[in-house]
Amino acid sequence: MMNDGRVHPAAAATSSDFSGEMNQSQSAYSSSDPSSSPLYSFHFEKPVPPPALPHGQPKQQQQQQPQKPAPPQPGTYVVQVPKDKVFRVPPPENERLFQHYTRRAKRRGGCSCLRACLYLLLAILCLAVLLAVAVGVVYLVYKPRQPAYSVVSLAVSGLAGVGNASAPGAFSPGFDATVRADNGRNGKMGVHYDGAGSHVAVSYEGVSLAQGAWPAFYQAPGNVTVFVAKAKGAGLRFSERVRGQMAAAERLRSVPFDVDVKVPVRLQLGGVKTWAVPVTVRCAIAVDRLAANAKVVSRSCSAKVPFLFWRI
Repeated sequence: MMNDGRVHPAAAATSSDFSGEMNQSQSAYSSSDPSSSPLYSFHFEKPVPPPALPHGQPKQQQQQQPQKPAPPQPGTYVVQVPKDKVFRVPPPENERLFQHYTRRAKRRGGCSCLRACLYLLLAILCLAVLLAVAVGVVYLVYKPRQPAYSVVSLAVSGLAGVGNASAPGAFSPGFDATVRADNGRNGKMGVHYDGAGSHVAVSYEGVSLAQGAWPAFYQAPGNVTVFVAKAKGAGLRFSERVRGQMAAAERLRSVPFDVDVKVPVRLQLGGVKTWAVPVTVRCAIAVDRLAANAKVVSRSCSAKVPFLFWRI
């Protein structure tokens, strides 16, 4: 078959045979459903026989002379495609199906996110309940209580003659605070004090005087420990107002100081040691003189521990 729509007679069968087959197939398809009709139908013309050789030409010459192919006879073919098989534009039902599946996928995605959020919220709620139960069990079994802290004495050095005009301009005050830590109310809980991260500060009317550290030690259940916390300052110069206030308070036998302590502690609950939590202690102390043998005339201390049953 040629590309220009023609068919060589040599490649095809005789006109009568082929046309009979075509007629028979057409009659068979015409009685069936139109959608099952053949996709291709061909119409051929009977080929013209090649011209005969002249009578006077020898037979041998006739055999040697090559035969020229006959020119292709005109032929036509028609391609018939059922209309319901042509899909140039997607049918409307395809668009509806696509929108339906898209909406269903979005609904499924939204449900998955909501389900994940609900599971996460449920897990957090379960953890909170378990933590509350654990805290309740610890409270009922160990009954933890806050240790009591108090300053027994405060020795002052380096501030002698602070009210005299002839006193040196720079002072290096020092404080030795004797502290009493009472853990007697805890019969099953010990306390570890970490001195490495502790800080002790002494001030007068908001003016910082000295800094120091809390000693590291372990306090057993029901134990009372008395220890000395030291703080030291150097090269301090006070204004005339502060020096006058200190001298007047010393004459009244009541010089106030503020002692601020921050120390990390770990609780010992049986064989388990908890993580470190910061304990803050603030004490207001008044002494009768600025000397090493000073006596405490008034004291008050308050402590704060980040535990629910210790917060006061």
